[in-house]
Amino acid sequence: MPRTTYLAKTFTAGCFICHGGDAAWHSANAQALAARHHDLTGHETWCNIVLQWTYGEHGDGEPTEDKTE
Repeated sequence: MPRTTYLAKTFTAGCFICHGGDAAWHSANAQALAARHHDLTGHETWCNIVLQWTYGEHGDGEPTEDKTE
């Protein structure tokens, strides 16, 4: 039996010196931007990558929405 699968990806990154804990980059290449910024400036940078899988459907044929922030 085929399984309905939904994958959500979230990318955020920033520089502790320039942005504090706030994310400055939000695209799929956020990790590369953080690494490049570190290489150019020597600043400490960070990157969060979140992968969320949902299996099955909510009953209306749509995957359940992510309720987390």
